[in-house]
Amino acid sequence: MRARQMILVNVVIFIVIVAAAIGGIWYFYNRQNYITENDAHIDAKMTYVVGLTPGKLVSWNLAQGQTVHAGDVIGREQLPTGQTIDVTAPASGEVLQNSAITGETVGQGTMLGAIADVQNEYVTAYVTETEVRHIKVGQAVDIYVDAYPGDSFSGTVMRIGNESAASKTVLPSGSATGTFTKEVQRIPVEISITGTGGKYIVPQMNATVRIHR
Repeated sequence: MRARQMILVNVVIFIVIVAAAIGGIWYFYNRQNYITENDAHIDAKMTYVVGLTPGKLVSWNLAQGQTVHAGDVIGREQLPTGQTIDVTAPASGEVLQNSAITGETVGQGTMLGAIADVQNEYVTAYVTETEVRHIKVGQAVDIYVDAYPGDSFSGTVMRIGNESAASKTVLPSGSATGTFTKEVQRIPVEISITGTGGKYIVPQMNATVRIHR
């Protein structure tokens, strides 16, 4: 009985060692061949519909999820003079946000809606400054969208940002006492999506990217 127990213990130890070795090899293989980043999301060029002049919306035909084409009449606005003018879509795409209703009074610059160019979606990944030097335009990328576990999409690095995401914040990372907190900066990298395979993918969906070194 004791001999069997020793054999079982040795087998378990052997399996653990082999599993650890395989895991280590897999980890270093990925580190050598890929840059993996899960701080990423689907993105698209956004165009905003805004009020051009003060007036009242006497009709409004925009709805979230609707497809529009540049120049489509999406509403009519009545000016204080009584004249009415057409409100047209400034770009083609899918309506991601509708912020107006018929009868609403709007001002110049009032945001009425947002249109996304979903036919040319891409991924924005925020890569750490220590890894971004290994990235070049044209590198192949594997894309994984959280909404579709198990599926992968192909892409290519198309642009590397020239400033970090933190540079857009108003407040510095230091404090009034003069102390300084060093933070790892993240650089936005834009990645094209070769095809979605018919999957419904929209801006702001979370994603993970694996960039081939």
